[in-house]
Amino acid sequence: IAGLDGSLFPSLRKYLDVGTNNAELNMIQLFENKQRTFLGSAKNNENTFLYFDKSSRKDISIIRDKLNEWFENIPDSEKHEFKSRFKKSFDSTFYELFLFQLFKNLGFEIIIHPLINGSSKRPDFLIIRDKLEIYIEAKISTDKSKQDEAKERKRNEFYDNINKIKSGAFLLYLDTVNFKTDEQPNTKKVRNFIEKELSKLNPEKINEDLQLKGLDGLIKIEYETDDIHLIVKLLPVKKEARSIEKERAIGLFPSYSFMGGAEDSIKDSINLKAKRYGQLDKPFIVCVNALSIKSSSGHDIENAIWGTLGYLYSTNPNNSDEKWIYNKDGIFLDEKGARLTNLSGVLITRVFTSNLPFAKYWLFEHPFSENKFDFKQLGLKYNFVKDNIINKCVGEDLDKILKIDKNWLVD
Repeated sequence: IAGLDGSLFPSLRKYLDVGTNNAELNMIQLFENKQRTFLGSAKNNENTFLYFDKSSRKDISIIRDKLNEWFENIPDSEKHEFKSRFKKSFDSTFYELFLFQLFKNLGFEIIIHPLINGSSKRPDFLIIRDKLEIYIEAKISTDKSKQDEAKERKRNEFYDNINKIKSGAFLLYLDTVNFKTDEQPNTKKVRNFIEKELSKLNPEKINEDLQLKGLDGLIKIEYETDDIHLIVKLLPVKKEARSIEKERAIGLFPSYSFMGGAEDSIKDSINLKAKRYGQLDKPFIVCVNALSIKSSSGHDIENAIWGTLGYLYSTNPNNSDEKWIYNKDGIFLDEKGARLTNLSGVLITRVFTSNLPFAKYWLFEHPFSENKFDFKQLGLKYNFVKDNIINKCVGEDLDKILKIDKNWLVD
């Protein structure tokens, strides 16, 4: 009874009467074909799907058309649920759509949420080509806890309200934004205070000071209550541009620094998905989209997979035998030995809607897997271990696989 709406058995929906006929299913589009006139940027806290759905910007239109093209390949029985999830969880659902299209272009047949013998849990996909069958599980890694996400929403709501300030001849550089409590500060009072201070200023005089003193000549507005400490510096707008109504008041946001990479969050994401199913009867790949700003290169990704780099040397004065090694703290191996041996491999990407043809990806074969297969059959470049040496096998880049020109968003 619980499965009659198709929520537990999406692959059986075509056999069930759940109130949606085939004609309705075939009409479902991810983004409807309609007149759009909004040319502005997205707000900081805006729902990504809703912004994509209303924007008439050329680059967004190109991306929207591509997502619609991919969405057509999703089985009709899955489209309603897929679109619903896109509206609620854009990043994770976009990643599933990306993977679906990736493996489709690699020549695989794809079954969504396949059955697993002896388990009620369903991987995201089963991909099939010739005699090769592989379970695929998708996960995004943001390096943010639920608490971090709540703080980010609070900060973005504050920014969206500050952007409503009528800043006239200035753009605002938010030098310091320090929330003292969990309460959202009264942004109406903040806006009124800043607008009042702006009305006292002479932009020409400030421009002259900037010419003489450089950035040291920036005027500063400071606001502090029990809830917030805010320091705003003023960036004068060119005289000829002052008559143009600004879309937003903020010109520069605060800068944040951090140490280290995103290896811990990447490992957590892999662990979560790999341990979900236990031993499987087919090869199994966990795919992680590393969206954290800390993951700007491949170093933290390799640290997560192979282990952090260490420097080994001997105290023998006659032979120091210096060399770099991988510590036993990677996803495949720790001090206790091989781990997550139900995994066949891990695919890590840094893909966004805007970088599809030139996004980077890293595929790793698990050297101790109990579900091995020939990774060359995938058609992707990958990393593997042979004779205790990490090797790289060449393969196609995403622009070739997805058939998207790298200049696709250039007018």
